[in-house]
Order: sequence, then C-alpha cells, then structure tokens
Amino acid sequence: MRLPTTADGQKWISSRRIAVIVMKTKVFAVAVVAVSIVAAFLLVSSEGYGIAGFFAKAFDKSMSPGEHYNRNITIRKYYNLTVRFQKEGSSSYLSFDDADSSIVLKAQNGSVVKTLEGVRNGRHYALAEGSEIASIYSASALGMDDYSDILDQLVNVSFVGTTAYLTIRVQYGQAYVSGYVIDDLTDQLVDGVEVAAFADGSDTQSSLPLVQNSTVGGRYQIVMNLNSTKSLEVYVKGYDVA
Repeated sequence: MRLPTTADGQKWISSRRIAVIVMKTKVFAVAVVAVSIVAAFLLVSSEGYGIAGFFAKAFDKSMSPGEHYNRNITIRKYYNLTVRFQKEGSSSYLSFDDADSSIVLKAQNGSVVKTLEGVRNGRHYALAEGSEIASIYSASALGMDDYSDILDQLVNVSFVGTTAYLTIRVQYGQAYVSGYVIDDLTDQLVDGVEVAAFADGSDTQSSLPLVQNSTVGGRYQIVMNLNSTKSLEVYVKGYDVA
C-alpha cells in the first residue's frame, strides 16, 4: 500500500483552493443575476400603469375566509379632449368659427397623435384615449382665417373629471393693404412711388409713418401686425392724387 507523500498533500490543497474559487465565482454570478432581476422589477414597478404612470386606488376591502364579493370598477379610459385658443398675452379664451382650419397634435418624437379639423365657437371637441392625451407634446394650428399659423407649440393638458383641456396660444395674422399706383393720364404703372400709412388724424409733417414702402412694378403693399382695429390714412409722397 502506497503512503501519501508531501506532494500528494499539496495537490489536495490546490484542488480545494480551486473548488473554493469556482464556488465563490458561481455565488457571485448568481448574486449579480439576482440583483439585475430585482432592479428590473423595481424599474417596471416604478413606471406603473395609466395616464401619468401611477396606480389609482379603486377601493378598500377586508376579506373573510370563504367570502365572495363583487364590485365593479369604473375607470377613465376615454376623455373629452377640448382644444381652446387664447391670444398671446391674454387670459381670455377666443370665440371664433373656422371650418377649414386644422389642428395637429404631436408626440415628443414628432409623430402625429391626432389631427382635428375645424373650430367652432373657439373650441374643438374630440373623444380621445388617456394614453393618446398623455403622449401629446406639441400642437400646430393651421389655416385659420384671422390668426397666424402656429407650428409645433409646446402645450400642457389639464384634467377636470372626464374632460381634458389643451390651450393653444395664437396671434392675429398680418393685416395688409395693397394695390397699384397708376398714372391718371396714361394708365401706366408707376415705379418708385413712396406710399406711407399714418395713424388717423396724424400730422404728416411732424409724425412718422407707421409703415412705408416704394412701389415695385407699380405695386405697393402695406403690412402691419395689429392686435385690434386701427384707422389709417394712406399717403403718396411727391405726387397729387387724382
């Protein structure tokens, strides 16, 4: 019978060390996987569900053994989406009809969430899912008769019961007067004639014109940004008016 030698003892110790290292590595790997699973679970749990990423309590109930309990739960999947309009700098809501206008609601990535056609009494009403409304990031309002187009304006949505309110801020479209300057005798178009608009009742010698330009191809155009009705007096410089 062969007796164990010192070399045999060293081999046994080395094999035990290797076994311990392998065991520790496996334990560490299992721990890493477990931590990853817990982290993923916490991430999903933190996101939750619903329109704003939260859990909404339906009811409280204490149950007894063998008890059967039925209770319906009413949720808000759909909302009455109400789009309103305000002039920039005003807190009042506008009231106007515009059947040919369009409202385009987009998500943050630029994709279209909803397209709405027409405005009545300053409003557009639409049925929309809560998930759609939650994704709305910007709004465009196009083709309005009295107001300038609005492109990708950042918007917020507020909720009152089953109604979701979205407000778009607008500005009046540019007002303009245009036409041709024509010679009375020859009916020729006249270039280079200065045309100026003054406030009603202004002294042209001491007041500056609100807008002025010169005719090109005989045509003049006076463009103004107005927030209300304004009376003007239009003059030409250096010529008598027939």
